[in-house]
Amino acid sequence: MHAGTRRFVLFREDSSNSVVVFEKTIRCRTDQQSFKKSMSIDQAKEMSPKRALGFQARAVMVVMIAMHVACFAVIFVGFSWPALFVAIAMYVIRGMGVTTGYHRLLAHRSFKTNRVIQFLFSLAGGLAVQGGPLWWVAHHRAHHRDTDNDEDIHSPVTKGMWQSHMGWMMSNEAFHEQGSNSRDLFKYPELKFLQRHYVWILVLQMVGLFALGVLLSHWYPETGVTGLQCLVWGFFVSTVFLWHVTFSVNSVCHRWGRQDYDANDASTNNWLIGLLGFGEGWHNNHHYYPSSAKHGLKWWQLDVTWILIKGLCLVGLASEPKIPKEFRKS
Repeated sequence: MHAGTRRFVLFREDSSNSVVVFEKTIRCRTDQQSFKKSMSIDQAKEMSPKRALGFQARAVMVVMIAMHVACFAVIFVGFSWPALFVAIAMYVIRGMGVTTGYHRLLAHRSFKTNRVIQFLFSLAGGLAVQGGPLWWVAHHRAHHRDTDNDEDIHSPVTKGMWQSHMGWMMSNEAFHEQGSNSRDLFKYPELKFLQRHYVWILVLQMVGLFALGVLLSHWYPETGVTGLQCLVWGFFVSTVFLWHVTFSVNSVCHRWGRQDYDANDASTNNWLIGLLGFGEGWHNNHHYYPSSAKHGLKWWQLDVTWILIKGLCLVGLASEPKIPKEFRKS
């Protein structure tokens, strides 16, 4: 008898009548004698030396530090109303790309749309500098599978606030998920393209923002807008602000807020993140009804992402949004 592996595919039907699929590979020891002699997982973790940060983790650390430092460039490039408008517009476009495209469409398949709309939302999400679509979706699905247990690499309950907020992205564990939880999306070559050329897309975004600022300086010279202003405000400042709103869903919304449902985890509804995050802050609702396209389930819970999805449905660009039965009339 010897050790081997077995793969188990588990199916669970949630309250919105949609099937959630979890796939786990479990290593099985069949040698009884070696099993008795083997140490526990916790003992193995304590005895094994910590690995040095890999190249990807170190690269992310450098980028995140550089992005935050670059925000102080506003002191040197100055302020103009067009640059602020560009920053707000980029925040909204990219933020909605993450919430509508990455999260509710790709990760949870909570509504249907055509491939052109799917690509555009995924492109907008990719511009948010939060990883390519296949990587993002794989991590998010892992989060729902392992919420607030030891396997959840960004849980404030088990890993602390810093790790859950942004420290996890600068760890080796952040790169263990290489799309294993997003195989259903591999059939879309356009999503593979966005994943493969993710860095170059970000470079083009920066060049485009600088070029936009140059054009605005010619069209509206009286405003004092420049190419560097649009780059600093529209890319660095806007991106970092959006980062911390998105990261707060993992950290803040598992610590502070109201729990309306027993989702068997620490998820909460936080009104501030709900407003800043286009409805993503109604996180306890989302963990209880993970496949729902609508997160703001009460009349006063503003969910801008749901409003957009509903609008897309009204004009025929989206269809079949998943909503829990008891909330389908609202």
